[in-house]
Amino acid sequence: MIKNLRNKIQIWAAIILIVSCAPVEQTSKSKHLKISVLAGTNFGGITENTDMAVLADTQVDAYTGATNAGLNVGVHLNYAVKNNQIETGIDYLYSNQIFSYSDVGNNFIGDRKLMLSQMMIPLSYNFVLFKNSLPKSDVQLKLGLLGQLNFLTTDDTGNLPDFSLNRFSGGLVFGISAFPVKFENGDKLGLYFDGYRGSQIYADYYNQSSFEMPGSSFIKFGLKYQFN
Repeated sequence: MIKNLRNKIQIWAAIILIVSCAPVEQTSKSKHLKISVLAGTNFGGITENTDMAVLADTQVDAYTGATNAGLNVGVHLNYAVKNNQIETGIDYLYSNQIFSYSDVGNNFIGDRKLMLSQMMIPLSYNFVLFKNSLPKSDVQLKLGLLGQLNFLTTDDTGNLPDFSLNRFSGGLVFGISAFPVKFENGDKLGLYFDGYRGSQIYADYYNQSSFEMPGSSFIKFGLKYQFN
């Protein structure tokens, strides 16, 4: 599984290089390539198992998770393909979560604070909506793939189960963006909202790979500035 994710990330990285290294004269003349910077907040990261019935003799409240607001920044490239666009780039996402353990039967009692940092490569096909009614707002609906490189640090208190980390993960991303503000120089200021669901990052006694729930997911939103 990790090998396949590595291959996907390598493919997406190659696509980024191909798009970004397109002849300068051609892109400057055709205006097909747009560069954007993004910054915002997010919720999610590690998606924990919530079904304690999969563990024999385990109470419903033996293990719970809580998610705090995180932050994300990125640089994206949009390349026009006829009436729609291909979007890629690189993102950084930070998530802050707390897992609480109160399983007396298995002697796991305490809290684990998880600080997850992710470098991410998205690749999506964007459908440009409302071309006739809202041409200046550039409303786009995106569907695509996302690869993640994961770095996790924890702060543990109490007696907690061992855990393992999948360094690579990936999955599906969807989102919408719009640029309601356009400046005299042609630059645009807009908003974005993205959702993601992907493969497992974190595993422990309550989040085993054989369970259906464990994975990774997030929603992120914020401001997007596009250079003309």
